[in-house]
Amino acid sequence: MSFVYPRSYVGIIGGGHSSWQLANAAHKLGFLVNMLLSDPHDLAARAADRVLVGSCNDVNLLRQLADASQVVIYTNEEVSVNAINEAQIADKMPQGTELLTITQDRYLEKAFLEDHNIIIPPYAMVVSLADIRGVIDSIGYPSIVKPIQKGLANQSHYLLEKPEDLDRLENHLPDGSYILESWVPGAKEYTIMVGKDQDQKIQTFPILETVYRNGDFHSALAHQKNEPELMTEIQRVANEIAKDIHYQGLMSISFFETQAGLLFVKGIYSGTNEAADLYEAVSGFSQYEIQLRAICDWPVPDLYLRQEGALIALATSVEPQVFAEIQRRVNWRFTFWPLIQATGHHQPTLGEAVVVASDYQGLLELLSGTELW
Repeated sequence: MSFVYPRSYVGIIGGGHSSWQLANAAHKLGFLVNMLLSDPHDLAARAADRVLVGSCNDVNLLRQLADASQVVIYTNEEVSVNAINEAQIADKMPQGTELLTITQDRYLEKAFLEDHNIIIPPYAMVVSLADIRGVIDSIGYPSIVKPIQKGLANQSHYLLEKPEDLDRLENHLPDGSYILESWVPGAKEYTIMVGKDQDQKIQTFPILETVYRNGDFHSALAHQKNEPELMTEIQRVANEIAKDIHYQGLMSISFFETQAGLLFVKGIYSGTNEAADLYEAVSGFSQYEIQLRAICDWPVPDLYLRQEGALIALATSVEPQVFAEIQRRVNWRFTFWPLIQATGHHQPTLGEAVVVASDYQGLLELLSGTELW
């Protein structure tokens, strides 16, 4: 793929917050934006110059999008590799399909990690409740049941904390293939973004401490208080994973750190990550600009923490508290989506808030006294 000039059309497959923000970043770089969206009322459509409406796996629409664009970008795991191959648009997709193939399928993802001697939680592939009963003793409690295919909006995860929870799954587990995976309670979680350019040069970006509640992203922290040995190990593992996947642009890797200090890889994800929305405030560059630069063959800067910061996802369930905080938090930076939309089984959000400080203690003081944190 050659250099993509400003005023060229960038094609984006899929909608939601990430596509909305990617399109806004594209406009700042002088690009025009085509989008393929399943819903014409999707939030992302408000940032597009042209919209094609239909399935992200419609081969004819994928071809139309590619024909009208200098470069095409996918933003999540919802687009099928088979559809991309059938549409024959690989020459317009610098990201490639290898990363997408691995990240779409949780079993392939875990097999890839095992082949590279990456430590992951114990797991088993299951297709029925009987299968789960047969292997649960080896996986242990608590554990979690996840559909093998990522990006399935209407399939939930099921947390099993005790044997009685198996009985509650009776007649409630949809047909399909699943991963039963050991859950790590009380663990810290981290996310690292890893970029690659056209020459496959690897860049790792600041590591984020992340918090999830009830399966939904809640917040992220960027600070210097983490153990240097742990950060070095996360970067080493990230480089090991990235070097054997051919892709261009960004991917993210998430980790668990147990209370005993053991580090596990939780998952690999293609494209941008909601936690990394914090980058713009703490490094001066947004992850969406970095994604576009890498894919469009522009030079990608090294990112470092200019200041410490936190990002909070603003759930619709705490809307009154959010609006109260707007009126009293002079140092918080708020971003609100112009349209609220649900994403599968996840709780919709109003937007996000970012807080920055020169040091970790100052950051905690700015966050103190709020119900949102």
